[in-house]
Amino acid sequence: MFIANHCQDSRRTYSLATVGLSRVLWLILWVVSTTRVTACPGAMFVGQLPVKVDGKRSGLRLFAVDTHTGRLVWRSIPLQLDPVDDHGRVVFTNENISLTDDVSDQDLLTFRAEDFGTKLTRGSKARPCKSRQFFELRHVRQESFAYLAICEGESKADLRDTGMVVFDDSQHQLQSKRYIYKFNSSNHMLFDSIKFRREDGIWEDIATDSRMLITADTKNFFTLHFDSRHIKSKLEEKRIGPVSSLARLSFFLKVLFLKIKMSLATDVGFFADSGHIPMLLNLPVDAGTYLNQGSGILYSWMLAPAVQRSHKDIRMPRLDSELIKRGKKNLSEVGLKFCRGSSCLYRYNVNLMGQLLAMDIGIERRLVEKGFFPFYVDDVHAARDSMNWDGEGADTPGRSGMYFEVSGLSKGEHPWDFWLRLGAPVNQGETCPEAITVQGL
Repeated sequence: MFIANHCQDSRRTYSLATVGLSRVLWLILWVVSTTRVTACPGAMFVGQLPVKVDGKRSGLRLFAVDTHTGRLVWRSIPLQLDPVDDHGRVVFTNENISLTDDVSDQDLLTFRAEDFGTKLTRGSKARPCKSRQFFELRHVRQESFAYLAICEGESKADLRDTGMVVFDDSQHQLQSKRYIYKFNSSNHMLFDSIKFRREDGIWEDIATDSRMLITADTKNFFTLHFDSRHIKSKLEEKRIGPVSSLARLSFFLKVLFLKIKMSLATDVGFFADSGHIPMLLNLPVDAGTYLNQGSGILYSWMLAPAVQRSHKDIRMPRLDSELIKRGKKNLSEVGLKFCRGSSCLYRYNVNLMGQLLAMDIGIERRLVEKGFFPFYVDDVHAARDSMNWDGEGADTPGRSGMYFEVSGLSKGEHPWDFWLRLGAPVNQGETCPEAITVQGL
């Protein structure tokens, strides 16, 4: 992801173009809705603070101010710290050891923006703990505030953190108060089911049986199809924190006799009502040298009957097999309609009785210009013949999904960003990301 910084006097305002994972440091700031609920977390790098931070990681604390009782009360907000390397990848290490180290500019701090409170009175010297450095975080649209301190001793607030998301390794599933996300046991890039909790407490299936199908219409050769049986995917690392559950997933496909290797690597983060899956596609050769148009990745799933009948808000092109066969120039003209500046956003929203299942795909403009962006597929089975799909899921009526054409991609790494919003209250006006300001006090 890329950072857009705007500095003004002693303040810094941060905003983020919703694009893919990159080799630069990335800052994540997401929306708080008008009902004080958000489907996305807030996050920032320590290096984005106005001044250099000096202290131990174990001393970092985030607080909110409550004044509804007529007196000032400090409330601790769960804060998660994750070290990040120079390539923008989470460092999975022993957390107890890492917390004894000094704070690093590349430490990523994640928090729940809806936990913010009221603003400290101007000039107030009240502090939740003894600290030489103290920062005010302001959520711009919500006009709510939080305070980051590097505490040197006991604080004046409850510091107990409660995990928002629990990972059950034996059941291959993540669970929060709103959803259960069950991974496919043999391929962690896919899910077996997504369930939402109803008002009566019963868990209900929303989507099931996701599949991946790769079609390679090779030049001077026959068309190859690869599905979940041919794709290697595994969970390499995991860590459960107070705000999110993090995991590193790997994906690998290799066609030896064509000397084509395609791999994906991603650090997945699941939060109270959302999941973040930044994707990185690595092509060691120019795809156009080997592949004809109509070569790409299909990601599909089955919606529960009640969800199939629900309202859908589709903000991406519908699949058009004839358009795809014309090549990347014609494709880019369609895909660029969803771009602003250097970033492009494609959305899929389903409203199930006030709960949201949403998929947001952020892609850099340079990739869209090469014809790489999602097409919405309303019925995979109906499009099977025109797209020459053959593999798991292609013969099953009722599957929907997204298709990404890859034939126009060049050699190298190609990042894009995938956000899931899971069970959050519906707010069609909600956009990610949203700005936050930080200043030292």
